[in-house]
Amino acid sequence: MKIRALAIISALALPAVALADDKTPADTTKSDPASAKLSDSDAKIVAHLHHVNQMEIDLGKAAQKSGTAGVKTYGQTLVTDHQSSDKDLTSFAKTHKLATIPADKPMTDADKQEDKEMQSQVTKLKSLKGAEFDREFLNMMAAGHDKELAKIDVAMGAATDPDLQSLLKATKPVLQRHADQARDLQKNPQAAADAPSDNVPTSTK
Repeated sequence: MKIRALAIISALALPAVALADDKTPADTTKSDPASAKLSDSDAKIVAHLHHVNQMEIDLGKAAQKSGTAGVKTYGQTLVTDHQSSDKDLTSFAKTHKLATIPADKPMTDADKQEDKEMQSQVTKLKSLKGAEFDREFLNMMAAGHDKELAKIDVAMGAATDPDLQSLLKATKPVLQRHADQARDLQKNPQAAADAPSDNVPTSTK
């Protein structure tokens, strides 16, 4: 009787073991890092990058409209690079379950004041033409890109998603190039117009 009882228990136990084994592959797919949902802090970094791209695209178009020849060419570089960067960023966000990139809202009083001053500068800039536009625009580009480069360094240390860290590392040299080009134009208005086209990246990836 004992042998028969053990056989029945064993027979009942086998399906449970089989079911447990069946669940194992499904459980391992839940931690796929390529499609992991972003943390709130990483999502804020993405939101800021998107804001920067949109701002640079807008200012680049303004430069094409109101600047002199060299600044118009630089403006086209800004538009091309930041459109490419934003395309990569949007694709990254969707892959990481961020269907819509949230707005970049200033959190501190200092950030709010900086945002207010930036909006005021942009409004003033768009009322200018020619050499006056060039001067204000290039000052804004040199100082603005320096600030963003500092923020990129902080973000690279704070980002927890490895793909976001890679994206930030790829973005930094593009921003550095833009800052350098702005300073070159301040010294020589034809610097951007004379620059070889292969200096313009097609992607931040």
